[in-house]
Amino acid sequence: MATSCTKEIEGSYTDDSRIYFEYLFQDPNYYGTRLIIRDSLIVSLGKLDKEIESYEVKIPLKLLGLPLTTERQYKVHVLEAGTVLKGKTTAQENIHYLPLKESYQFRKDEWTDTLKVTVLRSALNTSFTAKESKTLMLGLEETADLKLGMRDGWEIKMSINNFLEKPSWWREGGLGYYHPEKYRILLLFETEEFYASVDILNNAKRYIAAMKSYLEDHVVIDEETGKRVGFDSLIDL
Repeated sequence: MATSCTKEIEGSYTDDSRIYFEYLFQDPNYYGTRLIIRDSLIVSLGKLDKEIESYEVKIPLKLLGLPLTTERQYKVHVLEAGTVLKGKTTAQENIHYLPLKESYQFRKDEWTDTLKVTVLRSALNTSFTAKESKTLMLGLEETADLKLGMRDGWEIKMSINNFLEKPSWWREGGLGYYHPEKYRILLLFETEEFYASVDILNNAKRYIAAMKSYLEDHVVIDEETGKRVGFDSLIDL
């Protein structure tokens, strides 16, 4: 869903300070550290504890030119549709995200800063089968203080959901069919980062055994069907 982008410099830059989005993401197909540039990000709120109603998304910004000697103002606005990126905003203000500030300050003496956007989860569908997602397209706005940098970094696309998405490392040969409740049980034992970094079939057997035991000892219900979650299938009660 997230796509990588190649930065293209359009013309030469002057001494004017310029900013752009640059979101670095760990390549899910690479076991070691390998960062790739994304122009979009997926915010999956389904991993959060159920009592948490909001989440602060941190989006990196970078500076072209020398670090600033004083803080400078920049602006971000919600786009109805992207002009650099494909996508339309379907998220609604005060329902799926809190309003953006009138302006923000880029810190001095640094080449990077962070835009913080608060997203809300109560109105999002938790159904894994429905897979509802809302899109928020954000664009940088040029100010007297800061110009815009690389064109591919003018916009960023945020996809917000509230279901527990199947992780890329899930292997049905060892873990069986995917179900969000099975994923939550695994997260009781180890972190997402752990499972993403090991060979599930050979190096996580004790966690698979622990999940099987948990499902045998506890009645875990699939909220959509009312059936019991088993290791190999859903079970009629």
